[in-house]
Amino acid sequence: MMSEKFTKKILLLFQYMLIFLILTGCTSKSSRFGVIFTNNHLDIYRIPDNTQSKVEQLTFTPTIGEYGLLVSKNGDKIVFSTDFFSSLEIKPSELAIEELRHIYLLDTASKKLIDITNVLENKYAQVGPDFFMDWSSDQKQFMVIIDEGGGYEIKSFLEFMDLDGKNRKQIFIPTTGKIPSLIQTAKWSPDAEKVVLTQGVIGVKQQWENPGIAILIYDIESGKLTQITDYKDGCLPRGWSPTSQQIVATCSYSPPYNAEGISGPDTVRIFDIEKPDQPYEHIAFSPCYDPSWSPDGKQLAFVCDKGSDLTGLFIANSDGNGIREVKLGNFVVLKEPTWSPDGTQIVYVAGSDYEHTNIYLVYPDGSNNHPLTNQEAYYSIVSVYPLP
Repeated sequence: MMSEKFTKKILLLFQYMLIFLILTGCTSKSSRFGVIFTNNHLDIYRIPDNTQSKVEQLTFTPTIGEYGLLVSKNGDKIVFSTDFFSSLEIKPSELAIEELRHIYLLDTASKKLIDITNVLENKYAQVGPDFFMDWSSDQKQFMVIIDEGGGYEIKSFLEFMDLDGKNRKQIFIPTTGKIPSLIQTAKWSPDAEKVVLTQGVIGVKQQWENPGIAILIYDIESGKLTQITDYKDGCLPRGWSPTSQQIVATCSYSPPYNAEGISGPDTVRIFDIEKPDQPYEHIAFSPCYDPSWSPDGKQLAFVCDKGSDLTGLFIANSDGNGIREVKLGNFVVLKEPTWSPDGTQIVYVAGSDYEHTNIYLVYPDGSNNHPLTNQEAYYSIVSVYPLP
């Protein structure tokens, strides 16, 4: 039997070890972060801290859709476009529905809205329905797509500018191939050296023969433009890897519309763009969609159809190996998996149908799966950001 003196020494040693582990960060603790999301695309909401059951509404425009949200790294600012409204200062019951679009900068702390439409579009009081914008990774510049001309003679430009609208620079993006087309979307790489573009066909006859869009990579320094998918692939870029060396896309392999307009199942594909002349496809998972990079770029989370009207959450290494399912239960709708800023957890949307979902949080091994919201709705996750 141990003496009382020896027992006290063991307990004291254990206490010292525990203090050491806490000070060196070796003990596990819940990752804290915020979540920006929309509800039916009408307003912007925030979960200020994932460790607490609290949802905060940031905008109050129930008859207005808010789209194209861009969130700063620490979640303190949001840039978004709006549809069908005249003013955010009047009461919702007094809204005059007008086909106008404005761009706003929202300070999430003060809830202050600043109309920056004239900063991004200095020629017009509003922007058109096809307006597209992006924010540099350091939030110092905007990038927008400018189309000039008409008919089959439309030309697409990328326009870069500071947050105050100064230091504007336009870059012409030529059409690739012989098919009339224009640029539809553009997304900066994390290192700000490249832009991934989507190019759509112009004209009803041409669209009938060449449905879908093509993905291109534009190197800002060299000006080199490289097409990495064809229109027939039906691919949409879903995100740059954190290393700026890969693109993940979902592709439908759509046949021409005259073949009954039937699209193939969605497929998650990764393209290595370090050698853009010969893009290397690492991975192709099907029928899968909504891919999301882990913060270190070593893993992907995505959703796959499991049959019998059920979907599942899967994780794979960025080289295509090590695929495994995160056991969540039986969900008919499962979408938008998003990694926490430190890569230890995954936020996702799930429910019985698209109108009856909640936002959930789970560890990659399937443990501690629980909802962050408790009111069923049509949720869309926009961004997660770290807390200080």
